[in-house]
Amino acid sequence: MKLPFRTNITLALGLGLLLMALSTVTSYLTLNALLEGEQSEEKIQVTVVLLERLVSQFKTTESLQRRYLLTNIDKDLASYRQARAGVQQVLRSAVGLPMAGESLEDLRTLQGLIGRRLELMERAVSARQQAGLEAATAIVGSDLNRQLNDDIEELAGRTKNAQTLTLERSEQNARRTAQTVRLLILLSGLLSLGLLGWTVRAVIRAQANNRRIQAELADSETMSRAITESMADGVITASPEGLIVNANSAARHLFGYRLKDLLEQPVAMLLPARWQPGFSAFFATLGDRPLGFRESDTEVLAVRRDGSEFPVNVSFGDVNVRGRRLFTAIIRDISERKHTADALRDSEEQLRQLTDNVPALMAYVDSEQRFQFHNKAYEEIFGLPREKIHGKTLLEIAGPEFYSRISGHVRAVLSGYPVRYEREQVTASGERREYVMSYFPRYGEGDAQDTVIGFFTLGTDVTELKRIDRMKSEFVSTVSHELRTPLTSIRGSLGLVSGGVAGALPERAKSLVEIAKNNCERLIRLINDILDSEKIESGKMQFELQPLELLPLLQRTLADNEGFAAQHQVKLTLHAPRQPLKVQVDSDRLLQVMTNLLSNAIKFSPAQGTVLVLLGRHAGRVRVEVSDNGPGIPEEFRQRIFQKFSQADSSDTRQKGGTGLGLAISKAIIERMDGSLGFTSRVDGGATFFFELPEWREAPPVTAPMSLYGLNRPRILVCEDDPDVAQLIGMMLDKAGFDADIAHTAAQARDYLRMESYAAMTMDIQLPYENGLELIRSLRQDGRTADLPVLVLSVTAAEARLYAGATVAVSDWLEKPIDEQRFLNCLRQAVDSRRSHGKR
Repeated sequence: MKLPFRTNITLALGLGLLLMALSTVTSYLTLNALLEGEQSEEKIQVTVVLLERLVSQFKTTESLQRRYLLTNIDKDLASYRQARAGVQQVLRSAVGLPMAGESLEDLRTLQGLIGRRLELMERAVSARQQAGLEAATAIVGSDLNRQLNDDIEELAGRTKNAQTLTLERSEQNARRTAQTVRLLILLSGLLSLGLLGWTVRAVIRAQANNRRIQAELADSETMSRAITESMADGVITASPEGLIVNANSAARHLFGYRLKDLLEQPVAMLLPARWQPGFSAFFATLGDRPLGFRESDTEVLAVRRDGSEFPVNVSFGDVNVRGRRLFTAIIRDISERKHTADALRDSEEQLRQLTDNVPALMAYVDSEQRFQFHNKAYEEIFGLPREKIHGKTLLEIAGPEFYSRISGHVRAVLSGYPVRYEREQVTASGERREYVMSYFPRYGEGDAQDTVIGFFTLGTDVTELKRIDRMKSEFVSTVSHELRTPLTSIRGSLGLVSGGVAGALPERAKSLVEIAKNNCERLIRLINDILDSEKIESGKMQFELQPLELLPLLQRTLADNEGFAAQHQVKLTLHAPRQPLKVQVDSDRLLQVMTNLLSNAIKFSPAQGTVLVLLGRHAGRVRVEVSDNGPGIPEEFRQRIFQKFSQADSSDTRQKGGTGLGLAISKAIIERMDGSLGFTSRVDGGATFFFELPEWREAPPVTAPMSLYGLNRPRILVCEDDPDVAQLIGMMLDKAGFDADIAHTAAQARDYLRMESYAAMTMDIQLPYENGLELIRSLRQDGRTADLPVLVLSVTAAEARLYAGATVAVSDWLEKPIDEQRFLNCLRQAVDSRRSHGKR
């Protein structure tokens, strides 16, 4: 075990001093022994004196014992004890005298006698203490006591006589011992010097190490003080009694005191007077807390030297300085933060007042679809107070049915895409309102700058605008209808006049009639376009959809426009594949679209130019393109090209004429036939307008009806528009022991259901020409198919299920891509359930 440095030094110094003392004593004894050898009489006298001293001391002890026995006083007892100890000491000294033979035996006997006599004296003392004076006197006057006294006197005298002879014999031994002792003294001196040198060296090293440690401590203390002084927060250190022992510069500046004004002052003086009693009670409890405790961010009011109060955050802790426990408080002025928070609250209140007065729906919804902000318009439309909306989800506020209509838009904006759409909503008061909703994604900051953390909503109430627009449309429609009758008469009259019914016309009159006739035709086309636009918006335009091959229709359109193209010196060209391509459309409406696209391409093509019509497939749909080599579409016009009454503003295009309704009508017609209309424009000139339509697929031949459960192979009707997916489902069913018929449209499915009975049916919601949910609703209204198990297989199964709710009876809703095992298990359960109810 390694001893502390101080202990090592103490032991070394003690050992050195002991060696020096031993050397000195040994030297003295050696010299004394040599002198005694020369003067034997003096040695004998010394021995005799010692023996006499022993006898004298013994007598003194005996006398003091008797005095105590008589007085029984503690002081006399103490004197007796001291004298008795002296006898023993002298006796031990006598034993160390150079004696031998009978003298030594006599001395030992004398020691024994004196020991027994001292024991007897002790017995007398004990008897005096316990039984009284008479008992002690009996012991003192006993024969044994007298006999011991006589024996001691006789042995003491005999021993003195024997010492003379012993002294002579020891002189020779003393001389030899002196020589040996000299060598020991020399060795002891050398050892003492070596030990002293080691001690001095160790002390020097310890002092250097101590100076280094003190320097490091001083540096550490200086650094700690510098760090504390440089802190922006105030630091105050207090004693367990609550008195300030230190304060850094930030604390002094914060409270407006000098350091000497704070030292030894109660720390509670830095708080308002009304808070001081409570703080003193709190501070008194800090001493009971465990060492190293920390308590953070306690908000209190502090007071400066001038008496002004200000808010601070205080963190408490403790430190140990030179074995003394002190308590620290780190103080941060939060006045600015308070002012900022108050200003922010005021700003938020102003923003809320502003948004509450805006006649629009305004809100912020986080990534979990919870309302974090909304204006008063939201409360009014849903009829809920603020606390019933804030923090709640869109689903909770809107309800399942309404949420199903907007959930797709919500997912789109949370994916990072701005959304704009129109919706109709019934308010809490029962009023039906129309809104144009805009969703804007909000991105995070820093590492989350590419992550959508919520979105802003803006809903504009367009109910009144829609009403005015409907009034306008109705007015335009009325005017247009009223104009058609007189225009019919005018056109007929002009045609008759131009045809010579009134006789031959002069050339100038004939030119004027032709001008009037052409403008009459333009006016009729304008009125027809306006009426078509109004019909599309109101949903009154009728479509008679039927499958037809596109190539003959395109050829007919080009033939009808050959004359118009010849007037503009433009050539029409058609490219089409050999394989027939069929679509289900209204042929008249599609002719109207093609005529409009060809007319525009011809008007904007240069002389001797070519308009190319291309028929083909694109992404699984039938695509028709109409391309020209004209000036192209101006960049600023592309965003509004499909809006009503839109025309490019260049003088060249204005000279081409037109109502600005053709493209808007064409787009609406194509979309009503489940298609899409778009365009591309090349930088070097020219534009291409195209539309895409679903390709019509012939229904497979209907086989003869089979028994529903014959040969243990139930028959399943698969309604799926994608041929590849339909074939895959058929293979799954065949492998699982089912027969399958496949329908690609709702109409084909109805045809199959009229001819056969099926054990179950699978259906994709997204069918061409008709929504799958509408087909299911119609099946439930037919007695033959009311209980037919239907499994929905769709990429939007979850959304469709939420939207449909309990209004559509479906056995199960399964997401694509299809999990074969789950699909077959659900199908078997549906078939078995129907069979268990006795359905055939």
